[in-house]
Amino acid sequence: MTFSVRSHTHWWRRAGLCLGLPVLALVLLQTDWLHRWDLLIYDGYIATWSRPPADDIVIVAIDEQSLRTLGRWPWSRRLHADLIRKLTEADAKGIAMDIVFAEPDTADPVADTALQAALAASGRVVLPVLSEQTRTGGQLVETLPIAALTQAAAAIGHVDVELDPDGIARNIYLKAGLGSPYWPTLTLALLAVVDPSHWQALSGRRPTEAMAPSYYLWQRDYRVLIPFAGPPGHFQQFSYELVLRGAVNPAAFHDKYVLVGATAGGMDDALPTPVSGLARPMSGVEFNANVLDALKRGLLLQPLGDPWSLLLTLVLLLLTLALYALFPPRWTLLLAVLALLVTLTADLVLLHGFHRWFPPAVALFTQSVSYPLWSWRRLRNAVRSLFEKEQLAKATLRSIDDAVIVTNTQGAVEYLNPVAETMLGGVFADLQGKTLGAIFRADNGFGGYSLVDLVALCLEKGRSVGLSEPKVLINSQGREYAVRASAVPLRDQKGQVSGVVVALADTTETHRLGQQMAYQATHDALTELPNMNLLRDRLGHAIARARHDDGGVALLHVDLDHFKKVNEGLGRAAGDTLLKVVADRLRDCAKKEDTLARTGADEFIYLLEDTRVLERGGDLARAILQCFETPFQAEGHDYFLTASIGICFFPKDGVDAETLLKNADTAMQRAKEKGRDNFQIYAHDMHVRALERLTLEQELRYAIERNQLELHYQPQVSVREGQVVGVEALLRWHHPRRGRVSPMTFVPLAEESGLIEMIGEWALRTACVQAKVWQDQQLPALKMAVNMSARQFLRPTMIEDVGRILRETGLEPAYLELEITESLMMVDVESGIIAMHALKAIGVGLSIDDFGTGYSSLNYLKRFPIDRLKIDKSFLIGIETNQDDLAITLAMIAMAHNMGLSVIAEGVENAAQLAFLRAHRCDEFQGYYFSTPVPAREIPALLKKHLEPSSSAPTDLLS
Repeated sequence: MTFSVRSHTHWWRRAGLCLGLPVLALVLLQTDWLHRWDLLIYDGYIATWSRPPADDIVIVAIDEQSLRTLGRWPWSRRLHADLIRKLTEADAKGIAMDIVFAEPDTADPVADTALQAALAASGRVVLPVLSEQTRTGGQLVETLPIAALTQAAAAIGHVDVELDPDGIARNIYLKAGLGSPYWPTLTLALLAVVDPSHWQALSGRRPTEAMAPSYYLWQRDYRVLIPFAGPPGHFQQFSYELVLRGAVNPAAFHDKYVLVGATAGGMDDALPTPVSGLARPMSGVEFNANVLDALKRGLLLQPLGDPWSLLLTLVLLLLTLALYALFPPRWTLLLAVLALLVTLTADLVLLHGFHRWFPPAVALFTQSVSYPLWSWRRLRNAVRSLFEKEQLAKATLRSIDDAVIVTNTQGAVEYLNPVAETMLGGVFADLQGKTLGAIFRADNGFGGYSLVDLVALCLEKGRSVGLSEPKVLINSQGREYAVRASAVPLRDQKGQVSGVVVALADTTETHRLGQQMAYQATHDALTELPNMNLLRDRLGHAIARARHDDGGVALLHVDLDHFKKVNEGLGRAAGDTLLKVVADRLRDCAKKEDTLARTGADEFIYLLEDTRVLERGGDLARAILQCFETPFQAEGHDYFLTASIGICFFPKDGVDAETLLKNADTAMQRAKEKGRDNFQIYAHDMHVRALERLTLEQELRYAIERNQLELHYQPQVSVREGQVVGVEALLRWHHPRRGRVSPMTFVPLAEESGLIEMIGEWALRTACVQAKVWQDQQLPALKMAVNMSARQFLRPTMIEDVGRILRETGLEPAYLELEITESLMMVDVESGIIAMHALKAIGVGLSIDDFGTGYSSLNYLKRFPIDRLKIDKSFLIGIETNQDDLAITLAMIAMAHNMGLSVIAEGVENAAQLAFLRAHRCDEFQGYYFSTPVPAREIPALLKKHLEPSSSAPTDLLS
């Protein structure tokens, strides 16, 4: 009995469905609730229905070029008369002027006569008529050309276009007019002038009710949809000004339909169309070209009438329900999809085969809702089963001690267990949908992959992966956790990866103890400054970087004079307090990137890395001596101390750490010998060195006058293309006596003396000229990267100078990239940002050079309108062995890509560095591995042999 009741209920429910859905379809058709969906579907069809434009349709465009040449609009009608005569002489088949001549030309009355004569002589020119409202709320009037021109024209056609509710032009009425649809559309009138047979049979949807004549109403007839040939710019087009002065071959208009109209911004009647996109409306003249093309080819689309649309909708719907009833329930979803495909296919067949438009949205909607209504019981059971399994999985995840995070394939969070919520410092409702990178920061001080990279690595490999070393996770509340992480891919029923499960095991306490031990091994317990062990390590790295970059290193050995006596008098505790105060004041004298270490009881050493260490060493020593002039306060007492300072430099005073440390100590001892409270540089004669510097400055001035400076170019290789895509211009000085002078020697000198402005402008101009020469030689277009000095960048006329050089050399701004160091930008941040935006407005590319060596630009980096970051070569030296360099490089690449910036690494010297950078998605490379900087004459040869590596490493790394 129960089965019988359920069977009858099931039958009645489905019978009601078979009656209710058709009623729903009828209501939807009558109310047009889904009309906008029909428009979207139609737009999708039309956007893919592209075809070559007709060869015999040409547009003469009143464009920006014509306005610049012929002057402001409106023009004298003599110009239009001249244009018509030229087109007539070229034997144009017909001419449609999409220009309204509603008022006489009061400035030149004879021009109207000239235009009338040209129209009459041609006998094949069509002019437009349009409807206008005399005032707001006033009556409509027909705006015709002036009487003389109307009589002389071969025909008159309307240019009325009705927009759909969404503001897009998809259709046109072949006839329209005030009082009655008397006027043909402009292009139909043009066709009728050429061939009157086009009047014989007009297609299109007509009003369902007879139109009563009314002089006050603009009435339309024969509505058709336009199958656009393609997006704006599809048809052949010539500038009005070029045609008028005979710069276009008359054969281009022979036996062709010519449409004349405005395309210039601000004066054309641009229309949004299904093929024009959001940012580029279609000009009225090209809209008419599409109508003309469809009329000629017989491709205009006629909408189905309401009865036929209803009948076809009901047939498709009832066919779907019949299939549901005939086949087993497990096939219902497949049949629903098949029914939708049949509807879309039928729509396409009608559209392409019979030029009829059937709005399918109602049919598709009723077919779509028919599936859940027909199969609601099976769907309900399936949903219940899925819910039970989900609750079981969540209960399991809540019971474990590890943090569990589930992400989708884009890395967005889809689930967090309670431990993960605690670790990430938020609740799932707030964190859902966010990426891991947006939820927490990862301190990659241990190197290798970061936690964010782990998801991407798991998705890439499609298997379980883990991090071999603990990572530090910093949540939104600033709390740090040390974790060991692993990731497992989630797979769907087809075996495809659909997400990632990340498990984080908290090892914070173990990590804290390890950090504490490492810190104690490398830092002084009293002052918390680096100790000798850490100083030696940093000094070794600094020497390696300086050796590679032709840079400099300075050591300042500071010894407190007579401190042992002070310490003995105060006692050890008070002496330690005084040492802390001294250490704090010494720390204030140094820059953030400098290293200050305590190497003995009363001895400290500064480590400086800079291109100007010779000057900075002396400046810092003077600053230290000056800061000792103020007494030190400890335990309520003032203490006057002095210091003896010894300075030495790499490579002048030593090429290894031990030698430099020894020579700094020797110089410090010499300072003590000279009476203490002074500094001595490890050198034989200060006067000789000053004289040498003055001589070098004078020789640099001569070098500029005698063209001893030249540019060499180092190729930049794209990882995606495996080819040279740019070069960096590098300054070289070949001294007739000294030989090659390092840029690290003469560039700082040029900066201080002001010569850098002259050298910088010369280098920029020379590089632009060379880039243009290569382009004229038909070589691949290369991006020219040029370094810009601080004095050059901060000049008030810098923007004008760059623009002038580009204009004078003829180089397109897109092929110039200016490299600016991050320390330069920090001189004046706000002015620098304004200057960078001005350069971007010109079209010049911008990059941050030597990225990672600055000290505070990361706070402003997001405000800089730059295109890419250039990783400093100092980070590549230890990338294979030093975890710090490796982690910093990975972080810079990831940060740049997250900001939409490309990354170039300089100083690539071996295959291992290249392979590492390629594996971590560095975009471009530069370095001796590919080529040393070479003169301009050698660049063509490098390009021809595709830049094989300078070493014997396999070339497939470039492919």
